[in-house]
Amino acid sequence: MTPFEYRAVSGLGLPALLAAFGIFGKKLARGVQGSWRRSDFYLGIEFTLAAVSAALINILDALLKPSSATKALERGMLLGNFGVSILGLFLFMFVLTMHQDYENEKNIDAARKKELKALAGVCNAIGFGMLVAGIALMAD
Repeated sequence: MTPFEYRAVSGLGLPALLAAFGIFGKKLARGVQGSWRRSDFYLGIEFTLAAVSAALINILDALLKPSSATKALERGMLLGNFGVSILGLFLFMFVLTMHQDYENEKNIDAARKKELKALAGVCNAIGFGMLVAGIALMAD
């Protein structure tokens, strides 16, 4: 398996699969009478946390390797992952505030369009972008 294939499977495939389980989990948690809601597909929160998790795993993986010497490339990767972790936590809080401001199943017309743009568009893009950043900084 090439490094790109490894990153695609472990960094994109697995989070996407878990996101799909999350979508079904949200619906099932509402019980038999719970129908599908558009909020089931707002994955910005989950993807942002997955990105922070990936960055922290990358950091631990690099620091806990058996060889004690850290290569220059790994130092850059470590700094990048620290950046993704910190930025990811701030963006996680931002995404949460966006959900507080815009998420409402009773929104209709213009308010619904604004909700979809903010949560399905901006928040999902932030979460997915952070996830891609975490993948890009994975140790080889």
